[in-house]
Amino acid sequence: MSNPVLDISIPTQIADQVSDRCLRCYREQQWYGENFLFDFIGDTDVAGKRILEIGCAEAGLLKFYQNKGAICSGLELSDVRFNNALLLNEPNSLHLFQANICEPDTYSNELIEKYDTIVIRDVIEHIEDKTTALTNIFNLLKPGGKLFMSFPPKYCAYAGHQQTIPKFIGKLPYLHALPNILYKGYMRLIGVADQKINYLMSTKKTRISIHQMRKLVKLIGFNVIKESNWFLRPTYAFRFGLPKMKNPFSWLPILDEVFSNGVLYLLERPEN
Repeated sequence: MSNPVLDISIPTQIADQVSDRCLRCYREQQWYGENFLFDFIGDTDVAGKRILEIGCAEAGLLKFYQNKGAICSGLELSDVRFNNALLLNEPNSLHLFQANICEPDTYSNELIEKYDTIVIRDVIEHIEDKTTALTNIFNLLKPGGKLFMSFPPKYCAYAGHQQTIPKFIGKLPYLHALPNILYKGYMRLIGVADQKINYLMSTKKTRISIHQMRKLVKLIGFNVIKESNWFLRPTYAFRFGLPKMKNPFSWLPILDEVFSNGVLYLLERPEN
């Protein structure tokens, strides 16, 4: 099965300023909205709705929602990805800004009104203080507002994001489960750059299990509308041309943690 291709027009002078990987991420983000997320959340009409994405990266997902008539905001921490978002989206077409979701002082001037929907997609696993991040998100939602959150759980094959290692021998599943000293030593042995090693070690430290996440969202006060645990994540259809498949072992706690390569939540801030 070939990867889906979107008809996304990007001016040549802009495309020349960003990497091929950046353009692919931008296209994937739009594809994800159109081919999965819109239906997963259960939206029928988002015209006039306020949508915020935490860790919007290139902001392709927000571009999709803007085309549906939503009022979109994107918070991004990374300098590189924020600058790419500015390049790939027309000036002032999206409300994009740099901030840290754990530090309200960095975004209080940007986020004045509450949101109908907030998205934090494959970001929460990188945040050390998840309680603060999710509490702040809870406070940014309108009563009855929804939060979509996805992450690779702590014990799954690629929870350590080692698939981002350039060399094939670094992409082994469950490699991050090695003790830190062996994991770091192996990466140095195969020539992984120090900056990448630091990123991977940080990711290993900040992972979260499904069990831990269930406890956390309950503690903060979210209602769980939907939890969906996937063996082949929906994004794999775009990246690898694979059909999406839920984890057939999700009813067994240990196998749920080990074989769910992506967990998706649809949460709600209670009306009262």
